Amino acid sequence: MFDQVPLNARERVLIAAETLFRQRGYNVVTMRDIAEEVGIRQASLYYHFPSKEQLFITVIEQVFERHRNGLQQVLAEAGSDLREQLHAASHWFISQPPIHFLSLMRTDMPALSEEQTQRLSLVASQCILDPIKQVFVAAQEQSQIRDVTPDNLTGFFLSVMDGIHYASTLPGTSPKDVMACELVSVLLDGLRPR
Repeated sequence: MFDQVPLNARERVLIAAETLFRQRGYNVVTMRDIAEEVGIRQASLYYHFPSKEQLFITVIEQVFERHRNGLQQVLAEAGSDLREQLHAASHWFISQPPIHFLSLMRTDMPALSEEQTQRLSLVASQCILDPIKQVFVAAQEQSQIRDVTPDNLTGFFLSVMDGIHYASTLPGTSPKDVMACELVSVLLDGLRPR
């Protein structure tokens, strides 16, 4: 995909930074690591981004925005049935590189300034949490599910989706798409036999 259109230096920095931050985390990755990955001098990196924190914020905001766009599309295509919406959302999440929400919240965000932490929290809410929450709110309004706190359902759903990436690496586990379908079924139908 990237071979067809030449990328400018800023785009190459963002792609390399996203990969490194995802693999190693904010605290471990240095600006030198990113510069080496891109094949530019470290000083040139500061031309595009004044600090590692600003680069990280830009990368994560792009990731969240990509999820917002993808989620909006698949949810619109799924219609108003909750099961279809959750299947569509789960397939969207497993088709994307993992976000690693727990690591992001427990390790990366505490290393950021308070202002940037609040900024990322707001963007995460707008781009990822709110679209999923609205699915559960609408389902409750249409009496498709019982009255359970939508925030709790959203957190549960997203943590399970984030965990599928890890679980799929364990021996003897099902493929990601099978796990996603089973987890949607468990969420909606419970574990007890019918």
